[in-house]
Amino acid sequence: MNTAHQNRRQETLAHINRIQGQIEALKKSIIVGDECLKVASLATSIAKSFDSLRFRTLEGFLIYQFHGGRGPSAGKLKQLHDLLNLYKK
Repeated sequence: MNTAHQNRRQETLAHINRIQGQIEALKKSIIVGDECLKVASLATSIAKSFDSLRFRTLEGFLIYQFHGGRGPSAGKLKQLHDLLNLYKK
């Protein structure tokens, strides 16, 4: 496994850990009876974080699936990001 792949894996795991922390904060907020707006705001943040993780996972799959584990050239990477940004909309 190359360094870029290892770094991406570590960043993805860190992202998952942040989501877990957000879920714990939501759980505590519900337990202590915080107002609905705060609970809804936390839930929205979690959803956005998860969407970001889902996007990151798709991006990683495409990079490594279609470039055989090698990082794409800068031009190809920009094209890929442009395409993936269309997916985000």
